[in-house]
Amino acid sequence: MKRYATARIEHLQIAIPAGGEDAARAFYGTLLALREVPKPAELAPRGGLWFRSASIALHLGIDPDFHPAGKAHVAFACGEYASVLARLAAAGVAVANDALPVEGRAHCYVADPFGNRIELIDDAPSAANDDAVEPTIVAVATPPGQGAISVVRVSGSRARSIAARLTGAAALAPRHATRVALVDEAGRALDDALALSFPAPHSATGEDVVEFHLHGAPVLAREVVRAAIACGARQAAPGEFTRRAFLAGKLDLDGVGAIADLIAAESASAARAALANLGGALRARVAEMRSRLREPLERLAASIDFPDEVEEPARAPLADTLGELDGELARLQRDGEVGRLLREGVSLAIVGPPNAGKSSLLNTLLGEERAIVSDIPGTTRDSIEERFFIDGVAVRAIDTAGIRAHADKLEAMGIERSQRAFESARILLLVLDASLPLSTQGEELLARSEGRTRIVFFNKADLGTSAVRPVSGLSICGSVRWPQTMRELRAAIAQAGWGTEHPDLERAHLAFGEQFDAVARALEALRSARAALAADEALDLVGNDLRLVDAALAHLSPEAASEEMLAGIFARFCIGK
Repeated sequence: MKRYATARIEHLQIAIPAGGEDAARAFYGTLLALREVPKPAELAPRGGLWFRSASIALHLGIDPDFHPAGKAHVAFACGEYASVLARLAAAGVAVANDALPVEGRAHCYVADPFGNRIELIDDAPSAANDDAVEPTIVAVATPPGQGAISVVRVSGSRARSIAARLTGAAALAPRHATRVALVDEAGRALDDALALSFPAPHSATGEDVVEFHLHGAPVLAREVVRAAIACGARQAAPGEFTRRAFLAGKLDLDGVGAIADLIAAESASAARAALANLGGALRARVAEMRSRLREPLERLAASIDFPDEVEEPARAPLADTLGELDGELARLQRDGEVGRLLREGVSLAIVGPPNAGKSSLLNTLLGEERAIVSDIPGTTRDSIEERFFIDGVAVRAIDTAGIRAHADKLEAMGIERSQRAFESARILLLVLDASLPLSTQGEELLARSEGRTRIVFFNKADLGTSAVRPVSGLSICGSVRWPQTMRELRAAIAQAGWGTEHPDLERAHLAFGEQFDAVARALEALRSARAALAADEALDLVGNDLRLVDAALAHLSPEAASEEMLAGIFARFCIGK
């Protein structure tokens, strides 16, 4: 990571003595290579001198009590270090070089006309010590266990030298598979393998990358990783390869999340949804909404600042634009819920009194004999969780122990787990025996589940329907033995889980909690703006709300990602990705 990247320096402030404006303008104008240096008349109202380059905003505040104790030490990162030194030398500024690099970067010191110490740091690492900035990392990139092959990936400035040490090859042809006799750091044979080299910057991480394709014994992969570490690499952290790709600009934030979702996909639908984000669809969707906000925002700002020259935007077209944006944000929010649904699945708790047919129902939904079925009440004494798919969406079904008042100690433990599943599941599938009068436990479960997302299934209708009654929400009367009943149940689960609309897998989806929060804030501010517009309030109030909308949408961009957000994202990855 670039520790001194100038893009991260937003504002610097240095004190200068009164009367030193001309000297400051000449020195810092040269340092920042500004074509036009601000004139005193433009800067006087601000109480000092302001310089603004592509990456730095520098404020030189006038200090009438300036004295040596108030001198500053400021570090500037230079993307074109050599040209900066040449400019300063041409201007007659003395430069003191330091022989010791800072984190692998050349640096020097100059003094401004007021004695402030200015440290200049080369933004490009020196060839001799570049590994001090980003260590070379290694990890197994294939899943644990035996297979046809294992892949070990190395990334960083030492990747090619490590490859030369482990293969004996002076150089590997870029992007070509080379058969090599792989050895460890002591020269002991490890495997007959393939090696592929991807020189920087044309690699997945933007760094030098080497991959070793081995035979699939886990011990071989571990030995290659150990040998690479002995040659100067270190074990990669979870998601570190992808993190480096992100920092190198190879992936945006949406692409990072899409890769994590793609790796974790358990169905073709989840994989297709992840691919929609991998192509940058979400970024494009948000950029389009922000572009539609830009024109009314600029018109509002101009009409407030220059009321005699710029007319206020017409209210009716503005209201139409805000209504369309409201619909777009609401759709983005719904699509985000669909994306979450496809990633995580829907939790479905199968609950009910003993011997109502819950385990038989689970077995029929799964198409296999997963749970033990018996006529003896209380057969299921523990929770069983399995997955099946409806419309490509994973349903996490939990078969629970029958809930009743009188139970032995072991069954009571199962009932306690059933109660937890009852409280936490997104959908309750309440199974009742339709052939017998409703038990006390059945009545209690009907009452407790009132108001929850539920499906009431009156089972065993092939034996009778004495317990069937009208209930709120979705209800089905039938039998697990009847195919039509099972089709109705699967349709009812889909309706309760994600509605009648089939998930659109081609649209962009929100992937992180921070993105859901940003869209919620944008919607709240947008609806406040629409309410103010409908109430014929002043347009400057509408403008304030629209600026909040734009600021919230800006948090969906990669540039707004916080370190905590990135840490949470990359923690989802396995080691080696």
